[in-house]
Amino acid sequence: MEERSILSEFYKMDNQIPFELFGDIHLITLGIILSVSLIFSFTAKKYYDENTFAGFEKILGYLLIITELIKPFFLVEFGDYHFTNTVPLHLCHIASYTTGLFLLTRDKRFFDFAYFWGMGGGTMALLTPDVQFTFPHIDFVSLFSSHGLVFFAIVYIIVVIKQYVTFSSLINAVKYGLMALPFAYILNLMIGGEPGYEANLWYLMKSSDGASLINFFPVFFQQPPFHIIIVIPLSIVIFLFLYLPFYVFEKK
Repeated sequence: MEERSILSEFYKMDNQIPFELFGDIHLITLGIILSVSLIFSFTAKKYYDENTFAGFEKILGYLLIITELIKPFFLVEFGDYHFTNTVPLHLCHIASYTTGLFLLTRDKRFFDFAYFWGMGGGTMALLTPDVQFTFPHIDFVSLFSSHGLVFFAIVYIIVVIKQYVTFSSLINAVKYGLMALPFAYILNLMIGGEPGYEANLWYLMKSSDGASLINFFPVFFQQPPFHIIIVIPLSIVIFLFLYLPFYVFEKK
């Protein structure tokens, strides 16, 4: 009980070291995620056998799903959060679920969503994280561990399992995302929350506090709900760039 209290106070301290975008710790963390993902995947590719790696893939699949489901309890217990602003239904959460479900079922439809939203939104979250403090603050650890795990899993799926996406995959990712968007907005309104702890699923109620591509647009388009006007076409452009390597590969 005393240990839990100490952890809670530690993570709620105001004198944590401020996060520096592309500072030493940020770059080292990105380097670790990238190098581990690539080295492990290309090494595993040499020795890959579906039966041999089946156990590992199931563990990874369950890990992707379970960690996102239990993370809100950890954040509320040890961080400055309420359950209203930790509902695990952000796009990156859904990307984690669908990545895990693909590993468990090998249903390509799950990977279509996982790749574009996981690599699109997830990579942006790693490059421009919405955190105030650096390691070992709970926000930093939570964001980079969860998004890093999704990145690792997707690289593994592409390199080792050799699961690819098509232009139809891109269309499906956009289509289902747009279909779900109004439901996410309504869910934000239903959940509500006290000031400072309001639900903000898909960043529909306000844009990220961290640096993002939206910051390059006029202030008018950075304010809700007008930021959605920029986010949708910007997401599609990012998806097209993510699809480009597979398009080139298909043409060879």
